[in-house]
Amino acid sequence: MTAQGIRYTVSVTLVAALVAAIAALSSGPAGRWGVLVGVGLGWMVQVASFWVFLVWLYPGRAWIGYGLGLLARFAIFALVAFLVVPRAALPFGPTLFSLVAVFWLTTMLEPAFLKPRSPRTVQG
Repeated sequence: MTAQGIRYTVSVTLVAALVAAIAALSSGPAGRWGVLVGVGLGWMVQVASFWVFLVWLYPGRAWIGYGLGLLARFAIFALVAFLVVPRAALPFGPTLFSLVAVFWLTTMLEPAFLKPRSPRTVQG
């Protein structure tokens, strides 16, 4: 599962870079900081939740880790929307859109990384 974690981290990094480039080009200069914060938080949460839940805590029970990762994403989104964005005076639209874009696109990738890759991989 560690090799899958590395492949997933690389994939999330590529998706986050793509989202950052597209969102930064489509938002004005004032929104670029929000885009970078949203993409950075999205990248950090996605990579951390994959490694914590799917690689370290529940390597043989991938769907449990997947479900806990989804709950973590919902909680982080709520914290960012209600606490981080207002207190940091970030623009709501660019910050939350880029965060959700990273979450959504990388969550769609996760099932491909949940399948066993070798006969020795334990899948629960």
